[in-house]
Amino acid sequence: MATATLAGCDQKSSTSDAITPATTQAPVQPIVEPETNTIKVDHPQGTTEVHKNPNNVVTFDFGTLDTLDALGVTSIRALPTKSIPSYLSKYANNSMINAGNMKQPDLEAIKQLSPELIIITGRQGKSYESLNQIAPTLNLSLNNKLYLDSFKKNVLTLGQIFGKTEQAENGLAVLDKKIAESRKKAEASGQSAIVLVHYNGKLSASATNGYATIIHQVLGIKKADINLGEERQAGTPDYLLEKNPDIIFIVDRNEAIGEGKIDRSLMEDEKIKQTNAFRKGKIVYLKPDLWYLSGGGLESLSLQIDEVNTAIQ
Repeated sequence: MATATLAGCDQKSSTSDAITPATTQAPVQPIVEPETNTIKVDHPQGTTEVHKNPNNVVTFDFGTLDTLDALGVTSIRALPTKSIPSYLSKYANNSMINAGNMKQPDLEAIKQLSPELIIITGRQGKSYESLNQIAPTLNLSLNNKLYLDSFKKNVLTLGQIFGKTEQAENGLAVLDKKIAESRKKAEASGQSAIVLVHYNGKLSASATNGYATIIHQVLGIKKADINLGEERQAGTPDYLLEKNPDIIFIVDRNEAIGEGKIDRSLMEDEKIKQTNAFRKGKIVYLKPDLWYLSGGGLESLSLQIDEVNTAIQ
C-alpha cells in the first residue's frame, strides 16, 4: 500500500449508482512447485521462491501481521515496533525485535535474526534488494485499481506459504459476506462522501488513495466529487461546500506518525458548517493507526468496515 502516503488508484463512476468493486480479474493463485517445500510468488518486484512454513519472519506490513495473526501463525519475530497499531498491541512486547522504522529497515538487526522470509510494502521498496540478499523478500503492496483481487491474492498467498489455506479461504468468505452487507447499507442510505487526509494543518482529497478505494470501490459509498481523480485536491471550505458531501471521512497522518493531532477547529469554518456532513454530525475521524499504518489484512479490513458502517447508519 505505494509511497509513504499509501497512494493508490481508483476509478470514476456515475453519480446515480454506487460504485461497483473492480473485480474483473480473479485472484491470481501463487504457483506451487509440485513435490517441493517451496512456493513461487509473483509480486510487484519480481518472482520470489519461498520455503513453506518459514521461521523467524520479518514483516513491515501490519496488514500481513493481522492476517497471519488471524490464521494462527506464530513465527513473526521482527517488526517496526515503534509503529505498531493499537489493535495489534499484543505484539508490542520485549520478545519482538525492532526491524527499523516504516521507511528505513534496520538491516543489521534483521541480518542477525537469520530470517527465512521478509515481507514489505511500497514504503520499503527502495530497500528491496538489500533485504532480498538477507532472505527471500515479498512486496505485498495492494493494487488499488483491483483492491479486493489484490487483497485476496495476498491472503491466499500467505495461507499457502504457512499451510493455512483452509483458514484463509474461510476468513475471506466471512469478509465477503460482511462487504456485501455493507454495500447494501451504503446503497440504501444513498449518502455520498469525501475522504480527506490531514497533514500539518492541510486537508487533501484524492480518489486514488487506499482509504478512498476502500470506502468507494469496496464498500460502494457514492463519491460526492465524481470528477476527483489521481491529482490531489485541496480540501478547502469552498471545495467542501461546493461538493456538499453527506459524510466527510478524515485520516490524520500527523497522529498516525506521532506528530501531534489535527486541530478539529479546522472543520468549524462557516462554509463547512453549511455542508450536509456538518449539519448531520457526520464528520468522521477514522482511527489513524488503523487506516494510515495498516490495512489490507483480514482483521484490519474488517475493522475498517465497522468504522464506515457506523458512519452510514
